[in-house]
Amino acid sequence: MKVSRLRLSIGTAIALGLMKGQLPAPPTTAYIMVGSRCINNCAFCTQAREAVGGSDMLSRVIWPEFSTEVVRKALAGSKSVGMSRICFQCLNDPSVLPELPELVTVFKSRSGLDVSVSISAVGADMLEELKEAGTRRVGIALDGASPEVFEKIKGSRAGNPYTWEGNWGALMSAVGIFGRMMATTHIIVGLGETDRDIVEVLSRCSKIGVLVSLFAYTPMKGTGYSGMAPELDRYRALQVARALVMEHGLSDGFSYDAEGKLIGFPPGLEDHGLDLREIFRTRGCPGCNRPYYNERPRGPMYNFPRRLEKEEASRSWSEALGYLERNWKTL
Repeated sequence: MKVSRLRLSIGTAIALGLMKGQLPAPPTTAYIMVGSRCINNCAFCTQAREAVGGSDMLSRVIWPEFSTEVVRKALAGSKSVGMSRICFQCLNDPSVLPELPELVTVFKSRSGLDVSVSISAVGADMLEELKEAGTRRVGIALDGASPEVFEKIKGSRAGNPYTWEGNWGALMSAVGIFGRMMATTHIIVGLGETDRDIVEVLSRCSKIGVLVSLFAYTPMKGTGYSGMAPELDRYRALQVARALVMEHGLSDGFSYDAEGKLIGFPPGLEDHGLDLREIFRTRGCPGCNRPYYNERPRGPMYNFPRRLEKEEASRSWSEALGYLERNWKTL
């Protein structure tokens, strides 16, 4: 195997016994970064080719490097520490991307875990190879929730070759190869999109069979985009919207003000049995809790890495409703 070095999220490294440290919420997925430097230039990313500093980070998580063999051996006992899946986070590094299928085969056979791959928009041939190698799920991030935002942070204005419809086409190919809800995408809240934009992306993904994870934009020094993290109450409302669309099939019935801000959820919420202790935690691929990817352990918590306590769930629900009320008052 030509890939000799891999990076682990620091939580994964600690959980596997490769580093010492405290884990307030141990990861339930082994997060592995593949590649040394990305040729993409996504404006929000610390791994972008023009990003300054932070090369050992992705969002606010540190990713220490280990030999591939050390990681493989550590993962042989990963089930005993609560791991249920391996997620390869793949930089667009041409020197290692051709080796991905072999990497998947080796790690899946030696660990016995499901494997998912998060990758830039690639052609159907590579997706087929990853499927044949044993990849169960594939993620192709949109990140931006509108054509304009995508163009600014991930497309030609950021110095990348990607297009809005091109990424949607890659997601459609992934659905055709891996099956409904076995292709995933990420949306980052706080890049200049409207609430309506996000709900429309959620609806489109639900219809074509793409599973959506929400992230909160995390400002990081040295990246091309400088903005503010989204307001927590707004993020809470969008977490509710994600649950309603992705888990309950309610694409219609949302209401907005003239600026596209949410002012109302679809009627009859009480009929859908929303589990408030679940919808505010990390949502996405099964077995993923992404501890402290968007936040510090002291908070505020955007995505909880565990099932919420009743008081936390009640407060989060109140924050979501408070956002709607705040927007109503400004009409």
